[in-house]
Amino acid sequence: MAGAPSSILIVGSGVFGLGTAWALAKRPHYSSTSITVVDDCAGQFPPEDAASVDSSRIVRADYSDPYYAALAAEAQKEWRKQGDHEVGGQGRYSESGFVLCASETPKDFKFKKSGMDYTKESAKNVESIAKRTGLPVDRIQRLESTKALQEFLGTDGCPGDWGYLNGNSGWADAGEGMKWLYKQAQATGRIQFVNGKVTELVTEGDRVIGTKLSDSGVLKADVVMVAAGAWSGSLVDLRGRTEATGHAVAYMDITPEEQKRLDNFPVVLNLSTGLFLIPPRNNVLKAARHTFGYINPVKIHNALPPSPNDKREPFIASQPYTSRNDFSNPLTVEADKDLRRALTDLCPIRGLETRPWKEARICWYSDTRDGEWLIDYHPGWKGLFVATGDSGHGFKFLPNLGEKIVDVMQGQGGKLGEKWRWREIQNDGVGRETNGVYTGLQTLDGSRGGRPLVLCDELEKGRALIGDTKAKL
Repeated sequence: MAGAPSSILIVGSGVFGLGTAWALAKRPHYSSTSITVVDDCAGQFPPEDAASVDSSRIVRADYSDPYYAALAAEAQKEWRKQGDHEVGGQGRYSESGFVLCASETPKDFKFKKSGMDYTKESAKNVESIAKRTGLPVDRIQRLESTKALQEFLGTDGCPGDWGYLNGNSGWADAGEGMKWLYKQAQATGRIQFVNGKVTELVTEGDRVIGTKLSDSGVLKADVVMVAAGAWSGSLVDLRGRTEATGHAVAYMDITPEEQKRLDNFPVVLNLSTGLFLIPPRNNVLKAARHTFGYINPVKIHNALPPSPNDKREPFIASQPYTSRNDFSNPLTVEADKDLRRALTDLCPIRGLETRPWKEARICWYSDTRDGEWLIDYHPGWKGLFVATGDSGHGFKFLPNLGEKIVDVMQGQGGKLGEKWRWREIQNDGVGRETNGVYTGLQTLDGSRGGRPLVLCDELEKGRALIGDTKAKL
């Protein structure tokens, strides 16, 4: 293992960036390394439009991939710790149970793995994990028909055709979880936090030496780590590898009586439609959609090219469109209709599907083609490390992800490091504009439903009414 760098600069304070900073600060190998985290956040780390910040995120070991299943099971051990100063304490984690289900695969399905394939493989993995780790196996219950799902959920809608309950999974208050992580990082006394908008990476020869800020200031470091989530592609040319995709989320006020009725309700996710519900807290119910998502193709001006031999030229790529863009009410008519279908199909309380939304947002993922994260040194530039490609399933790993990223930085990533490595990709036009037509990237790991959409096209078709007109992206 090589000696530690004298300085590391991390761009981004989401679960990837902040988790890495915390892990670096705790490792003796980096005891003499200065650690800086920079983010455009008005002094709030992480910023409110980060994917890691929300009222809730699913915490599950329910994966078709055994490596992610095992890694999530490891994280869940920490989430289950309920002391006030531990990650799962003070209501930050609730083990409500999790129903994963899917609908029958259409005959014309053209991808390698369907939501049904993923769901059945996931069931086998969580059953195996429970037996291996001593978790209660009887808390896992197969629901092998539409009728079984309807009876368990108490709905007369169409929740799916096959699924199971995993009573060993649940959900976390993501906003409070990130506040906890920030406090842990701060408490080390080792990390400098800088509020600033990074506009481009600064290079010298074949090396990245720092970042330029919007106020023309420059931050320098021996190693620069780009962990900017869905914004990463504005700093590094990641076309065809990762892409910013937006996913609809809406919140609804419910009565205290309805809250009480749903107190013991599980998280429910249909992988074929992407629709899911998370149990309410404080009389607010969340409905959301985990699909191929929206793309937002815009011109990128200052992204780092693949190598020092390439020119830094403008190109088109999808980027987040959020509250920092002064954009309000993101709930499109089609998303409104779909999220109301989630209430009809997945929730036992009739009539909610006609009630107004309290607020809405779009959660922006950094998607990859296969759902694998991109965590590796950039092959074309010295001093540049990339940690992105969350693909909408990173938050649950808050307790242990940073440690795994630092393992990769030290060349000790093992099997996970191999999964997350920088790989060559086909020159198939994905993530690029050709003859005025942009081809979006699609995550084809079986965990996505729905169809890919262009945000501006859907907004032009109309926006749904929000009860108090509040909405954020």
